[in-house]
This record gives sequence, structure tokens and C-alpha cells, in this order.
Amino acid sequence: MERIIFEESMEGVVIDEVARDDGFSMTMKHFHDTYELYFLLSGERYYFIEKETYYVKTGDVVLVNRQQVHKTSQAGSGSHDRILLQLNGRYLESWLNHAGVTSLEKLFGDYYGVARLSEKEWGEMKSLLLSIRDEIKGRRERYEVMVRLMISRILLMVYRSRKKNLLKDMPITVQTSKHGKVHEVAEYLTLHCETPESLEELAERFFISKSYLSRIFREVTGFSVNEYRNLARVRKARELLLNSEYSVTEISEVLGFESVTYFERVFKKHTDATPLKYRKEAKRTEQ
Repeated sequence: MERIIFEESMEGVVIDEVARDDGFSMTMKHFHDTYELYFLLSGERYYFIEKETYYVKTGDVVLVNRQQVHKTSQAGSGSHDRILLQLNGRYLESWLNHAGVTSLEKLFGDYYGVARLSEKEWGEMKSLLLSIRDEIKGRRERYEVMVRLMISRILLMVYRSRKKNLLKDMPITVQTSKHGKVHEVAEYLTLHCETPESLEELAERFFISKSYLSRIFREVTGFSVNEYRNLARVRKARELLLNSEYSVTEISEVLGFESVTYFERVFKKHTDATPLKYRKEAKRTEQ
């Protein structure tokens, strides 16, 4: 059973709290352009980000960079309560830079993963999150400024925690044989997304059976092997569309798509735009 405790938003910010009373694994394909902070209020979860799986417990904060593949899944009983804070860099980055706060791009690029706060820090963090909710809901005069100030405090707290604990007391990744094998395959697909290897050929490369690879990869990541490979291809395609003069057809060929039609269909599925439209809109935004 799922209970939405609250859900509020303003330009550049979305915050919501959801409690779930039974086992839950994220089924939607999570891959988006916002920065995400996940605060686990109660319970325990597994959190897959890119290639690694983290164990997350009450009081932890998870940082997910924009465009990172991620998925939560059941750990323990599965009952949990969390707050999610999503930040859009287009609306917040300039303000944060002027305020002297570390940029979202640097914070989430350098320190994505799990931040483990002290009991005092966690109490302060929860208070700030609920204050953000109240400010957005009440919409009193200059509430946007208050919200940005509180987000700045949250980001600085997370930054301090991650930097302080970078080399000690870090939440370790889940090290079971299953998670380790998925990490190997996911890393290979990320670095070699253009590979045309079939599921059977990939299984042979990593010395496991085709059926076992198919099962554990979906269990851990929420994606089939081919879906994950296509996500890596789409991210690479976005880079090439923005930073190269390659045509859409050439990008399709470089990334190993069987046809430009299939490339356009996959790209639109994950970005809500065709490759050509994405390139045009991105260049228009830069002007």
C-alpha cells in the first residue's frame, strides 16, 4: 500500500513524501534531467545507481546526478517512508552560484552516492525539508527565496558530510556475487554501449548462463540488458548531438543501432524528443 503524505512544487523544485507499507521495487524507467536527493525517513532499501548497488538505512541521504540510471528495491521487510527532493539546475544553478554554494553539477558529479549524517544533522535536515514543504504550500510573500535558502543549507550539509566521510565511514556498496556480476556487466555496457553482442554472447563473456544474467540484471537494475545498453547509447547520443557535427544517421551508426528509425524511436522514448528536435532545442537554449 502506498500513501502520498504530501507533494509540493515551485519553479525548479519538487518535493514529496511517500510511505509504503509493503514490499516495493521501482518499476518505472528512471533516467531524468533533474538532480535528486532521496531522504530515507524509516526502513531500509537497496539503491542502484549507474553500476553500483548501495544499502541505505534510516537517516541516509542519496544523491543522484542528472542522467544517472537509478532504481530502489526492497531490503528487509520493504516497509519504508521517504522524502524526495528534485532540483532543476536550469532554474537554480545561477542563484546558488551567486550565493556562494557549490554548484549542483559539481556536487552531484563528484559526490553522488550515499551521505550518512549524524543524529543532530539528520534532525536539522528533516526540519528543513518540512519547512520547504510549508513554504511552497503556504506561498507567502517571497517564499521562493526562503525555499532556495533552505535548499542551500541542505546542499552545504550534504557537501560537508560527503567530503568529511569520503575516505572513512562511507556506506559500502552491496558486495554479493549477484550484485558484483551485475556491476561488471553494467560497467562494460556503459563503456562499450555500441557493442552488438547478444545476451548469449555477453553471458559467455562474463562466464554465466544467459538465463541467470537476464534474471539478475533485471532484479538489480530494473532494466533488461538491452534496455540498459540503449540507455547508455541515448546518453552518448545526447553528447554527440550537442558537441559534434555528426548527422543523426552517423550517430546512429557510431552507436551500433540497427537502423536510424530504431535509434529515433529509442531516443524519443527516453527524452520525449527526436534527436533532431533535441539538437535544435539545445542549441536554441544556449543562444
